[in-house]
Amino acid sequence: MEDLKKLAGGASALFNRAVQYTGEKLGTAEHTDLDAHFEQLLQRADKTKAQTEVLLKCTETLLHPDPTARAEDYLYDKLERTGLEKKRQRLSNLTQLGGTMLEASAAYGPGSSYGNVLLKVGQTEQKLGDCEKTFVSTATTEYLQPLKAFLDTDMKNITKERRALEVKRLDLDAAKSKLKRAKSEKGKSDEMIVKAESELRHAQSEFDRQAETTKLLLEGVNKSHEYHTRCLNSFVEAQANYYASCHQYMQDLQRQLGSTPTTTSSLRSHDLHYSPTSPINQSANDSKGKAKVLYDYFATDDTELSLIADEIITVWTSDSSDWMMAERAGQKGRVPMSYIEIIRI
Repeated sequence: MEDLKKLAGGASALFNRAVQYTGEKLGTAEHTDLDAHFEQLLQRADKTKAQTEVLLKCTETLLHPDPTARAEDYLYDKLERTGLEKKRQRLSNLTQLGGTMLEASAAYGPGSSYGNVLLKVGQTEQKLGDCEKTFVSTATTEYLQPLKAFLDTDMKNITKERRALEVKRLDLDAAKSKLKRAKSEKGKSDEMIVKAESELRHAQSEFDRQAETTKLLLEGVNKSHEYHTRCLNSFVEAQANYYASCHQYMQDLQRQLGSTPTTTSSLRSHDLHYSPTSPINQSANDSKGKAKVLYDYFATDDTELSLIADEIITVWTSDSSDWMMAERAGQKGRVPMSYIEIIRI
């Protein structure tokens, strides 16, 4: 019997809400408006939700550019959570490129100058891949996951309480309309009016309580902004470390290969070409010496001299601290300092 009364009461409440909602849409029923501050909190929450979703999507695209890979990772995450399958470890493009270069280096053999260069570049590409993996992992933990957690918990709770507040608001306005009708219609007993007033007080109390709960959650969005700011700083730090490490690895590789951006661009901008009568060669005869070639080196333009490992060449100073002028088999040109060892007499 008690269950039937609850069921009947619930059905009556749903009916009253439907009637109130329809009346509001038709403009025949009054509507309780929230205060201006509350409306501002609602607007800020809506804006935060929309912008967080955009930020999340764009950051995921940055960290995982391949949409197919993102879909696969999402699927495997779901399967891993259910215990059906472990997530597969995906190699980055840099790591795959490095591995391919190492395989090519092994195919050419350690005695090949090209194979030697492939070995150095392949090892560096794999280091870059490791840096990228660390950056993606850190950015995901420090930035992506907090954004996802905010949308999955805080915003869902706010949405839930806002819906509950709207229900309480409909109940409140329905109670107001009921009391208004009881007072205006003739033949209504004082007992009916008292009952309607009691229902209104209860609806007002429920509405106020729900409004306070919703307001507290909405005000908490500001703290979420502060937390997201700290997360964003962590993301920037991870990105800065990533680019700094990559830059350092590439500089080290260029030193190993005997070329630096500054030297190369400087030479190209001045369009320097070696000739037997150049001032460098005319003034360098007094400082000539011998050097042993450590690695094979292929000249990249006509100002440079190709080298063969273990041969002895004649060298003298040039206008760059990273390069020397050299002569072998009647040919002259620039050679990288990192590829030779000066023979001390």
